[in-house]
Amino acid sequence: MPGKGQRARAAIVEVASDLFYRQGYGATSYADIAVRTGFGKGNIHYYFNSKEELLKAVAEMRMEKYRKLLEQWSLECGPPYDCLERIVSLFEKNAGDLAKYGCPIGTLNDELGKNNPELQEEARQMMDIFLRWLEARFRALLPPDEARDHAEQLLAMAQGAALLAHAYRDPGLVKRQADAARHWLSKICENEPHA
Repeated sequence: MPGKGQRARAAIVEVASDLFYRQGYGATSYADIAVRTGFGKGNIHYYFNSKEELLKAVAEMRMEKYRKLLEQWSLECGPPYDCLERIVSLFEKNAGDLAKYGCPIGTLNDELGKNNPELQEEARQMMDIFLRWLEARFRALLPPDEARDHAEQLLAMAQGAALLAHAYRDPGLVKRQADAARHWLSKICENEPHA
C-alpha cells in the first residue's frame, strides 16, 4: 500500500493532469493545484521543484494509463477491425469532453509546441504510444509501410474530429466522424485474414 507521501504526490499529479487538460499547461498555476488538492503551495513544491517536473510526472502517469488500456485491448480484441475500432469508440465515448476541451494529448502537444517546444517531447510520447499500437494492428492487414500510413491516417482522423468538435463545441461532430472512420476501417478490413 502506498505511503502518505506517495498518495499525496499521486493526488497532485492527478489534479495537475486534469487542470492541464481543462485549463492548459500555461494557465495552470501551483495555486490552482493547491486549491483543488487542499495542499499548500509549499507542499506541492516539496514534491515538484518545478512545473516542468510536474509535467513530466503527468506525462508518465498518463502514459502508464494508456499503456495499460492498450494492453487490455490487445488481450480482449479479436480481429483487426475490432481492435482498431476501439480507438474510434474511445473518441466517441468522450465526445462531450472533446467538444469542451479538445483531446488531452492533442491540446497539450499543440500548446507545448507553440510555447514550450523543449517540453513537447513529453506530450509527443503519449501520441507515440497510440501510433505504435495502431501500426501493429494494421500490420495484420497491410505491408509495414502501408500499416504506418494507415495508423497515421486513423490517428489524424480522430485528432481532426476532436479539433473540429472543440472549435464548434459540437460533440455530434465526433459521432459523425466516428461513423465515417468505421466505414473507412470496414473497407480496409473487409478481406481481413483473421476475421
